[in-house]
Parts: sequence; C-alpha cells; structure tokens
Amino acid sequence: MRKKRIFLLAAVALGLAPGTFVRSEVTFDYNSPVTIRALGFEPADSGPLSLAGVWQIASLNDHVGGYSALVALDNDTFLAASDAGRLLEIPRPDRSDAAPRLEKFSRFRDAKWMKVDVEALARDPGTGQLWIAIESLNRIVRFGKQRSRGVVRSPKQMADWPENAGPESMVRLADGRFIIIAEAGGENGRHSALLYARDPVLGGKAIKFTVEGEGGYNPSDATQMPDGRILVILRAVELGFPIHFPVKLAVFDPGEIAEKEVVKLDQLARIDTPFPSENYEGVLVTQEAGGDWSVWLIADDNFSRFQRTLLLKLDWKRGPGTRQKARR
Repeated sequence: MRKKRIFLLAAVALGLAPGTFVRSEVTFDYNSPVTIRALGFEPADSGPLSLAGVWQIASLNDHVGGYSALVALDNDTFLAASDAGRLLEIPRPDRSDAAPRLEKFSRFRDAKWMKVDVEALARDPGTGQLWIAIESLNRIVRFGKQRSRGVVRSPKQMADWPENAGPESMVRLADGRFIIIAEAGGENGRHSALLYARDPVLGGKAIKFTVEGEGGYNPSDATQMPDGRILVILRAVELGFPIHFPVKLAVFDPGEIAEKEVVKLDQLARIDTPFPSENYEGVLVTQEAGGDWSVWLIADDNFSRFQRTLLLKLDWKRGPGTRQKARR
C-alpha cells in the first residue's frame, strides 16, 4: 500500500537523524485498556457539514490502531477494522461514556500480519454477516454472525488491480448489491470499480466501471447514505513533518453505474483546517432524530506515535422537507 511506503521512508529519515538511541528488547502489550476522550475543537463548517464532536481513541495495547474501515452495528455502536485484522467496538461517544472494546475475527490468522491488510469492511444488518477486503491480496473474506471466517475468494475481476493499491472501499447496498473501489489511479483521479449484483464471494459477473474524483486524491472508504447515494472519502497525502492529509468527501448515485462508464463524484465538503487533520480512512452515516444525518470519520494512525486515532462527528442538518444538493 502506497501510504505504508511513505511511512517507511519517514521512519528511515528519523532513524538517520542525529541523536543517541539505545537498543532494547522489543516487547508487546496486549492487555492495556482502551480509552476514548472528547477533545476540544474550534467551530468548522464545509458544505452542509458542521463539526459536532472530536474524540481520541488511545491505548498502549499493540492491538489498537490502524483503523481503515467503519460500519454501524446499530445506531448506538460502531465497529472499526484495522490493517492488522483486529476489530474495535465503539459505543457512540455522544451517547455513552463506555470504553471501546477490543474484538477479533475467529479462524483468521496470518503469520505475516502485514499480509492481512484489511482496508474495507461491509455488513449485512439483517444477518450480521461481515465482509472484509484485503488489499495486498485483492481478496474478499466473508464472516458469519459470530465473526468466524467463512468463504474466501479472490475475484477474477480484481486480478489485475495493483497489489499495493487494490480494494480500498467496499459497500454493501441496502438491496444486497456490492460496490468495490480500487485505490489505484489517484494521479488522474480515476479509479477502477466493480458493482456486484450479489455477494462477491459467491462469484458471478460484475459490472466494471470507473469513478472519477480529483487528481492526487484516493478513495479510502465509502458508505451508503440514507437517501441511497454513496459517500466516498477522498484523501491526499502531503509529505512533511508532520505529514498532512487533506480530505474531501464526495458523493455519487449508484443508479448512474453502467458497464465501462465513468461516474463522476460530486464534492460535498472539504475536511481540512480548521477541522482536525488526520488520516481518515473509515466513514459511516447515521440517521438522526428529526431527519438530520451525522457523518462519522475514523482515522488510521498507521501504528505511529506521530499520529492519532480520531473519531469525528459531522452534523448534516436536513430536517423535514430540507433538500441539500452536493456540488461539484
């Protein structure tokens, strides 16, 4: 994955910097608790979205971090999946003071943990089944309600996707179809995508199409909104210290998907200063009382002490009869 190469280069640069380093045996902590705390923030608005909450998830536990995908278990609990194949259940922090809970898949182990590389997560609210996309292998894995590994498939339609820039976003639509979007193609803003009429691990033909965003920005996650449209995180990387991650949120209508056609993304909002800047890689939308929506973003800290695992809540005021249109 491209971003991992970037952080490896940053690590090398730090290692070559002047200073004195003491070698010691590497130990791992798998027992420390997970905490979540609210952070102060300045008011921020972009498009129809207003910053409504910022929380930082932290722990000394080595299983915590690297969150690249986010789904809702219900309207009060979220589930995040990490690059290392670990899960974190997060009680909605605007409704609960409970701490996040570390969870895991069963029958899902890889001695070379980097090969796990979970980049996308989808869920069927009716059955509780979960699907993950493994970018480094261009593979889809389905898990049962108890999160035990079931069917594994490497779809032939993704066989030519780059190993380090493959399936980065996956959405199970309310009607049972699946959309999968590749990370590759950021230079020209065009990204390969697939639409499956059913569960992708069952095989079958997929509609091949292209999503067009903006050059230099790559899709890092996607979700279906209550009105049926797809919301996509588009993230860029600006090298420096600290590394900066400009983010744009964009939408498209799945009804526009057709074989070998280009679907253009419409920009909804820009999540950058004064919004807290982090490497946002997970998104979901919740339906709120009165018809309003909330957009939630989670950041991937790349298991780096220089980054944070932030959870953002963005209010989208709609209300009865409100019609708000995304803009290009």
